[in-house]
Amino acid sequence: MSESFKIIVMLLALMMGISAAQLIRLSFFPHTASYQLSPEQQRQDIRQLLAAINQKSAFAAFDPSRKHAFNQQAQLLLNTNLAATNAAAFQMRLQRWVSSLNDPAITVSLPVRVQLLADVKQLPGQLQYDGRHWLVYTAKNRPFDEDFPYLTHIDGLPMQRWEKAAQLYIPDSIKLSAKEQSHWLRRINRLKLAIGLTISNNIVLTLSNPEGNSIQRKLALVSKNQQRDYIHPLTASTQAVQSSSIEQHVIRYPVDNEFAPMILEQLASSNPEQDLLLDIRHLATADTALTQWLQSQFAPQYSAYNRAIGLIKYKRYPHATATSFVNQHFEPIERLHFFEQVNLEMLGFNNQIQDSPSFSHWLVRSSNNTSSNDKLNSRKLNLLVDSSCQQECEWLALMASAWPNVQLVGERTRGSPSPRHYITLIQSGIKLSFSAGLTYSAQGKLVSGIGIPPTIRLTNLALSQESIKQLIAAKSGVPTHTSSVNTLSTAKRSP
Repeated sequence: MSESFKIIVMLLALMMGISAAQLIRLSFFPHTASYQLSPEQQRQDIRQLLAAINQKSAFAAFDPSRKHAFNQQAQLLLNTNLAATNAAAFQMRLQRWVSSLNDPAITVSLPVRVQLLADVKQLPGQLQYDGRHWLVYTAKNRPFDEDFPYLTHIDGLPMQRWEKAAQLYIPDSIKLSAKEQSHWLRRINRLKLAIGLTISNNIVLTLSNPEGNSIQRKLALVSKNQQRDYIHPLTASTQAVQSSSIEQHVIRYPVDNEFAPMILEQLASSNPEQDLLLDIRHLATADTALTQWLQSQFAPQYSAYNRAIGLIKYKRYPHATATSFVNQHFEPIERLHFFEQVNLEMLGFNNQIQDSPSFSHWLVRSSNNTSSNDKLNSRKLNLLVDSSCQQECEWLALMASAWPNVQLVGERTRGSPSPRHYITLIQSGIKLSFSAGLTYSAQGKLVSGIGIPPTIRLTNLALSQESIKQLIAAKSGVPTHTSSVNTLSTAKRSP
């Protein structure tokens, strides 16, 4: 064997050894997300997110003009002379960018490890909107100042200016949601950066009273960990479940699913002669027991030809199949009874007509109710909803809104019942979710990006009042019940 050949073999063996060592390193010591991000790291994450949105986002495929604008913004970001920054600031930049898709399912969150480093101060307590004024509540849900309840300015800027800053990060469909605006207004230091102000550990609140007099109060901002110190979350959840029906006549679905079985106990022991108030805003995953109980009490007589709750079309991409949505309670429309298929085809759900190659055939979500309620009582079911009601909460609201003795109370739901895609950006570790499909009601109305309007409109502040039962009764004085699925504001458009 010649010397040159030996050298070539040795070099190849060395390269293979280096490659094997690299694979072992990546397997046992994977890439760790960075808190401080260089311009090139930011560009890599932007390109990764852009590719995922273009390939899998249902909202990008549904509205080509928005997709074009989204891609143009991406090119501007990639061509901008980016400065090194941290993951928290990068998260806000991404949030503002992806909100232009108008997908209410989009979330942009930092990994837990990075959240500990990104201790950006925020407003303590809560902001509530009564329909005319912003009000400040402490972390213990008490008025910040009972004599001067109305918040008019923060650091000298009127609340309208802060609202506009918050709306930059909110999709169009929920821009006017007071609850969503409140969520972003609390992140006051991040809004300051967007406006061009210097962040600080304190803010000055201008508060007024009904007579028009005003005062200024200085308030220290807190971190998320400090906010949690007021009430232990598990204790709060337990107390809320145990006392909700006693204090406010409202049964509230808990944030922590561990306490979900207690809901059925409350429902079963509730007075059958009184209207039922059920807050489902925290219902995030399917609760079969809850659904079955509500069906047994409020659903009309079962019909084998009218079981569809809603339908979806998912965004096509390589390896996307209908089987991946089966475990999320969806099935091909062809599995329905023949006459139900005919009914849906008359409303435009026809798989023989493909308006867009970007979307799949129709998948349907059906009710599993097989009981027959021949004698429905006159008891009413009031479901409390607002813009935080999404996914399973919206599916339950969509199903129940077609029942005769049910009314939705509160604010319009989020418009995000569709399955989601999840992605983690390699460099920053930021996690994002977005809609994998578009949802329509069984009556042919678009739900995704629009939501379900309430039968009785109440502010988020009113939903937390002890007098909520009286507020609903006053609003119910005039017959207002109309099936919410029939009043969705946008007719079905085939994507």
